[in-house]
Amino acid sequence: MSESLDVKLDALAAFVAELRELCPDHFEAYENNKMLRRYAERLLHITIDTCIQSGIEILTAEHWRAPENYHDVFIALGEHGILTPPLVHSMTMMVELRNVLVYEYDVMDHMMVYSVLKRRLDDLAEFENAARAYATGAPYIPSPLFEIQIEE
Repeated sequence: MSESLDVKLDALAAFVAELRELCPDHFEAYENNKMLRRYAERLLHITIDTCIQSGIEILTAEHWRAPENYHDVFIALGEHGILTPPLVHSMTMMVELRNVLVYEYDVMDHMMVYSVLKRRLDDLAEFENAARAYATGAPYIPSPLFEIQIEE
């Protein structure tokens, strides 16, 4: 694994852990704390961008096709078996969320972000596991809980 990719994946793991820590148990606590909401939204944006940049680094290092857009980063990784189809789907949805966070922040649905914080952080951790497995040459074995969670 390149040192650069290792640093990105370590940062990704730290970001996901931090997102888990900052998410309150109840939506009302999240909704009523503007500073917390803004911090969570920005950290979620940075976390998703780290996934995108990690994916681009893998594609570039392998001389695989250049992605046409951020969604395509994860589609291309799926084409090469780095990500499972459910993980490709989840990560392309994360790109959609990232785009809302970046470009439509003035109409942000706080419940949507809170829902991601409560239910979808495992998706980001699963991407880190898949990328790290690939980078170290280890087999990627999807978490059974991740696969079940996607089906729901």
